[in-house]
Amino acid sequence: MPILPDWAVQVLQVVTILALAPLVSGVIARAEAIIQQRRGPRVLQPYYDIFKLLGKETVLPAPAGPLFRAAPYASFAAYATVPLLIPALTTFPLPLGYMADFLGVGLILALASFAVSLAAIDSGSPYAQLGSSRLRSFGAFNEPTVIFVTFVLALTTHTDLPYAFGATLRSATVQVLRPSHLLMLAAFFMLVLAETGRIPVASHGGTLEFGQIEEGRVAEHSGPGLAFLRWGSSVKQLLLFTILMNVLIAPWGMAGSGRVDAVALAIALLFVKALAVGAVVVVIESSFAKLRLYKIPEFTVASFLLAVLAVVIFLFQPAFGDLHLSVFGAAATITAVAVLLLELYMLRSQEIWEQLRLYALGSTLVAALAIATAASGHGSSSLYVLAAATIALKALLFPQGIRFVLRRLDAEPRVPTVIGAPSAILLAIVVCAFAFIALRPVHIGAESALPLSALPIAVGGVLTAFLLMVLRPYAPSQLLGFLVLENAVSVASLVIAPGLPIILALLLLFDVLIGVLVFVVLVQYLAVARTAVRTDVLNRLTG
Repeated sequence: MPILPDWAVQVLQVVTILALAPLVSGVIARAEAIIQQRRGPRVLQPYYDIFKLLGKETVLPAPAGPLFRAAPYASFAAYATVPLLIPALTTFPLPLGYMADFLGVGLILALASFAVSLAAIDSGSPYAQLGSSRLRSFGAFNEPTVIFVTFVLALTTHTDLPYAFGATLRSATVQVLRPSHLLMLAAFFMLVLAETGRIPVASHGGTLEFGQIEEGRVAEHSGPGLAFLRWGSSVKQLLLFTILMNVLIAPWGMAGSGRVDAVALAIALLFVKALAVGAVVVVIESSFAKLRLYKIPEFTVASFLLAVLAVVIFLFQPAFGDLHLSVFGAAATITAVAVLLLELYMLRSQEIWEQLRLYALGSTLVAALAIATAASGHGSSSLYVLAAATIALKALLFPQGIRFVLRRLDAEPRVPTVIGAPSAILLAIVVCAFAFIALRPVHIGAESALPLSALPIAVGGVLTAFLLMVLRPYAPSQLLGFLVLENAVSVASLVIAPGLPIILALLLLFDVLIGVLVFVVLVQYLAVARTAVRTDVLNRLTG
């Protein structure tokens, strides 16, 4: 099998990114249309649009100067430079692979966006200038996230070179499941959603309100310039997907040499990985309501706080014995982090129906952890009974019963809060950091196979549940705080004592059932008394 020289692979890496980018965008657009029950564009429509625009005449606005003409090509050149610096097809660094680190790649992407923003200002169009101003304002919130994500990379590998970090993950797969790494992935994924115009932008490629951020900047471009801007937008999306998959999540499947068959397989797997990220993006974009304009900083600040928490956890995570990847260790760590993220989202949410859905999802994750614990041999087969009871009661019966009671009482779905959502999340970050600092010197027994690094995450979930109860003077929210507290305790018990007798676990569920019954009686009494379903009403009732 012929072997390609390094320079040829490097060129092929750039060509692959440029050629596949419109196809990935077309597949995502088509998938969104199918989910939204409309016909939608063809998969190859982005290619047709680019070729059509390349053949059209360029029409310039009157105030436009040389900067306006050059910006689309300068932006596209910057995007075409990034594939030279990241591991898109090979595990080994190509001739230019060490020319820039993670921050350097971010600087090049920012330079491309800055050139388009300057062209928008040079056009003299108020819509283009509005989009440029909005993007520059909101983009400033993303920069701290990039910096702290880079901190996690640098702390893990003592360098922030993309190739070096990918090699570290391949040599120690357990690094992917470190709590700090998982939180960093969540922060970076939120950054990808914001940078590609998915969340919290109203509609990707739209022209209403949020669409003016991206589409407004290029409203005055036409002809080949607009073609390169459209193409560059697709390339940027694929570059971010590639960094997410080939550097941070799954740096496997790339070519270890220049063999033609290995490189061809790497190209196919790159496309598959991009489609996997695209599928997640489509589900998220089609499932969540869009945020208002003034909520964008809240979204970006949340990603920054997750990155900060990732750095703190890395600095204070205990050196427990989960050095070898196992099914139980993977399930425990992922479940603990996912439950904590759901609790943070519950702090941000101000609607009781959404909080109920999040609690049901968290309970399902706890049940999945119980199944994984039993299947991996760390617990008895009675954990399957516990998992079934958890799904039946906490994932189905309790949320549906609480929803039925609240709808019957015509309760206000919006949850009052003592402090704002950003402040509540920041306070939760602080208590989670405290949990890691306090538990750093703790060593439990000699069970080196237990993933005890998940224990501080579970304790952080317990403290966050207390915050949910304290900061929301609303009976349903305080009940949900109690239920979420039980979920966090269940995760902690499965981590440190997977052989916990089934009777103790069922007693925890019995306590939860009693709490739900007390809640039903309480809200019924408050409704009869013609008062709101708020716990601060009890203060007035008791004098």
